[in-house]
Amino acid sequence: MLVKNQIITGKCTDYTYNGLGVVKHDTFCIFVKDMAVDEVGQIIITAVRKDYCYGRLLKIIEPSKQRAEPECPLSKTCGGCQLQHLSYNEQLSFKQNHVQSTISRISRIDIKVAEIIGSKNPFGYRNKVMLPVSTDKSDNIIAGFYRYNSNVIIPLESCYLQSEKANRVVNKLKHLFEKYRLHKQIRYIMLRDMDKTDELMLVLVTYEKETDLGSAVEEIVEFEPTIKSVIQNINGKKTNVILSDESILLYGSEYIQDELCGLTFNVSAHSFYQVNNYQTEVLYDTVVSLADLSKEDTVLDMYCGVGTIGLVLSQRCKEVIGVEVVEQAVIDARENARINNIENATFICGDAEKVAQKMLKEGKQFDCIVVDPPRKGCSKGTIETLIALNSEKIIYVSCDPATLARDLSYLKQHYNIEVIQPVDMFPQTYHVECVVLMSKVQK
Repeated sequence: MLVKNQIITGKCTDYTYNGLGVVKHDTFCIFVKDMAVDEVGQIIITAVRKDYCYGRLLKIIEPSKQRAEPECPLSKTCGGCQLQHLSYNEQLSFKQNHVQSTISRISRIDIKVAEIIGSKNPFGYRNKVMLPVSTDKSDNIIAGFYRYNSNVIIPLESCYLQSEKANRVVNKLKHLFEKYRLHKQIRYIMLRDMDKTDELMLVLVTYEKETDLGSAVEEIVEFEPTIKSVIQNINGKKTNVILSDESILLYGSEYIQDELCGLTFNVSAHSFYQVNNYQTEVLYDTVVSLADLSKEDTVLDMYCGVGTIGLVLSQRCKEVIGVEVVEQAVIDARENARINNIENATFICGDAEKVAQKMLKEGKQFDCIVVDPPRKGCSKGTIETLIALNSEKIIYVSCDPATLARDLSYLKQHYNIEVIQPVDMFPQTYHVECVVLMSKVQK
């Protein structure tokens, strides 16, 4: 029986879904951050549960061939990255195996998952930055990510997943917050940084509306001329929600623009927009290839967001109907269609399941249905409606292999699972995106 603070020597034999090393000791599994498969290390037990433990790596005794020296000096304590201690090839192998084992275990589908598509840019890829702001014991302002498994902010000068420009702007903002004594008034810094258009949006989340940001805004815009939008968002509620519905435009436009797959998109503060531009194009190219549409096809795009996937597909089919529950996203999607002169895409605001049921009652038919749900996946009612719509093809885009596998276990009775293609959208983290092609079972 292991006890807290006991020190053992153990070998890592596997990974958990979130990249912790698995070390077996007697009948216990010990989950250890920053260990690689085939590595032997000295471990201190930090928490004991009924059937498993958590441990911290004290010393590497036999390093793994797959170990890499992290680029970021804060990677061991910061909760933003989980896999920097692994070579990029090992990261891809981990994600490939995770998708394969999850699909096999949960959905019990006998299919070989396609080889994961890796990223050419495993660092500096994030176009969105969300940083909590606070003060240290000396009342100096700090901004950074939360320490692993805690609410303590780790001060950082540079994040290796975001651009040098974003890091530069954040550091200048901290200086300005000090200069204008805004220590206790700023809650979060949010940046959207679009590389292709060279446009940057800055959102300052404050506790109170009556916060004098004028001078700081003037200086930051002068410091970084690519800033096209500065917004104050007011959120004094003690919740995990970062942005409230109350915003004030302080400078420039309500949105910035980005280019994706040859189209132009308006991106606002509240827009859901993929954080990795270049891998998003890889992802959408995969969707286009698997959908294999003709100019006679009609497509239903469920959970369409600001219309990115639907508008890309609209160039290859007769009609796209997008459905999204967030009203502002639908407004953005319609505007994105307008600025790209796309006239065969319609966007409806409403709950995906309810709108799909209404279309079913109206006898609407689709040649292909695309679903890109949030991490929790589709509701059982949505799955049942998808099946009832009887489309020839379904393309399922997922950011969570577990909920994807659960939903496939329902759909497999009515659809053949043809292709499961993982894409590494989030290098250095355990997250992985998948695109699945399904074809209707012919009875």
